[in-house]
Formats: sequence, structure tokens, C-alpha cells
Amino acid sequence: MLGRGFIFTIVQIYYPESVLVYSKLYAPARLFVLKNDTARWKISIQVDNLCSKVEYREIFRPEGYVKDSILCVLRGVKKFNAYAEIVDHNSGKVLKTVKGKNLENKMDILVSSLIYEYVEDGVKLMLRVISQKEVSVRFGFKNQWERWKYLDPIKLQGDTLIEVFIPKRTLSFGEIRFSADVDGLRRETEILFNEFNIENDKDFRVLLSVLDFVYGKKTDILKKKGDRKENWERFWEEMGGEKAKEAFLERLYTAMYLYPSNVRNKISDRALVYTKFGPPDEILNQPFRFEGKPYEVWYYYRLGIKFVFVDFDGTGDYRMVPESYLDIMR
Repeated sequence: MLGRGFIFTIVQIYYPESVLVYSKLYAPARLFVLKNDTARWKISIQVDNLCSKVEYREIFRPEGYVKDSILCVLRGVKKFNAYAEIVDHNSGKVLKTVKGKNLENKMDILVSSLIYEYVEDGVKLMLRVISQKEVSVRFGFKNQWERWKYLDPIKLQGDTLIEVFIPKRTLSFGEIRFSADVDGLRRETEILFNEFNIENDKDFRVLLSVLDFVYGKKTDILKKKGDRKENWERFWEEMGGEKAKEAFLERLYTAMYLYPSNVRNKISDRALVYTKFGPPDEILNQPFRFEGKPYEVWYYYRLGIKFVFVDFDGTGDYRMVPESYLDIMR
């Protein structure tokens, strides 16, 4: 499954006499607090004083992802401001708020928001264009740390819903931006591709560095020549099957969320240790020091080990150092 991140956005679809404005939710079920095994949330949207809607939803024992939307239909309106909010009803926590205003259009060209859907092998982009003349539409995407890549232009005229497929193998971990340019009108959206793509060489190298740290020489099978997917499946069969793989990836994603790296294409040292050993039993945190660098000590009493991390440059990217370094720090 693509996109393990939280997504809540405002979408606009234009027609000659009206515009649809709706908020779109796509979120991991684990983000919601359960009461009696039930997730409850409030979704709302307001467009100036033209439309205001609030609805309550609930799902019993949700799994995977929660999807939802709420819609306003505007007629005879060209300019507006929209506000949407999603609240976890069980905890009262506001999960996200978004604001938006009417998209720029032209007298003879109407262009919707750039919409996307996750599909099994990639991402499907959708754009509705109403044009009285022939126009050229160019789609593009940009992986985190990379430059924009553009698809061949598409020429069209009239009322057209365009669908474009971006294959998974071209996507890499992190934020991915998508764009569509139509005769000077530009639409953009972004997703969090919070999953390593073993078909992507950069992603695979980063993932392999984590697996080496966690499993050591057991990862040699992944470095053999041949079909990468087959080697990947064989490796996890030896490690315990699908449950072992899912447990590893879930811990890795949690670690990267808690301890992100400031260096591109790299997993932070704290995230590596968390992925291998889980949460520490105790953390000694020394973030503010008049003399010396900030540092943390992670204690795993049940394992009889500890790890020392130092923030050498003040950016919050703590690096692992030998335990003896504590004598220098104190």
C-alpha cells in the first residue's frame, strides 16, 4: 500500500455554472483513539458564509486507512475562502486544519484541483479541464531531493477528465509533489510516500543499510545478483514470513517519524537503534548545556546495553558515539 501518511486537503472541481468544494481525508486508522473498539471523528467544511457543514462518523474496529469527504456546492461564485477541519471525537484532538481559496482560472479555461488516488502499482492523477480552445496539459512529479520530471504534453479541447498513471517504481520515500500546467494555469498537490520502494534503487540502498544494522550478515541474500523481488521474498521467509516483515517495517516507520534525519537518503542513528531494539527503557536527555554538546543516553536495562547520541551541530540530528564519549561530555 502506498502512502502511509496523513492526508487532509481541500479539492475544487469547476463547472461552467458551479464549483464543487470538498475536503478529502485519507489517514491511517492507528491515528484515531478507540473507545469500545470504535473510532469516531468529526469532519467539517466552511466556505465563507456560503456553506457550512459538520458531520460525525464512526467505524468499528477500523483497519488500514480511514477515508472520508464532505462537500459544498457553490453557484454563481468566483471568489471564496474555504476552511476544513478533522477532529478525533474520542480524544477531542484536532488532527488537522486546512485553508484554501478559489483557484485562479481564465474566462475560457476552467481547471480543477489536481486529484490523486493510490492504486496498487502507483498513483493515478486526475484533472478536469473545460476549455473552449485547444490547450496543452503537462503533468510532472518531483520526488524529495530530486528535480522535477515531466510527462509528454497532452492536447485537448472541450470538457475533459484526464487520468495519468505514475508507476510506483518511479517514486521514492518522502514527500512527492505532483503538478499540472494548463496554458499558464498551474495546479499542484503532494503526497507522503511513507513506504520504501524496493523497485527504486535509492530507496533500496537506504533500506538495505537499515537491514544490515538490524540483521547483519543475514542480509547477504539481498545483495546477490538476480531478481530483487524474489530475493526480498526469500529473505523474509527466512526471517519469519509476512508478519516479521510487517513488524519490521512498522517499527522502522515509527522510528523515522519519531527521529527523522536531516540528511537526505539517510536514516538517523536513533531511528536505527529504535528499529533494532525498540523503545528504550529510559532516556537521559541533556538538550541544553552551557558547555559541551547536547546529548542523549538510551538505556535498555532488559538487554544490559546503552547507547550515547550527540548533537554535534545543533540541528537535532543526534549521532551515535562510543560510550566512553560520556567522560568527555561531562
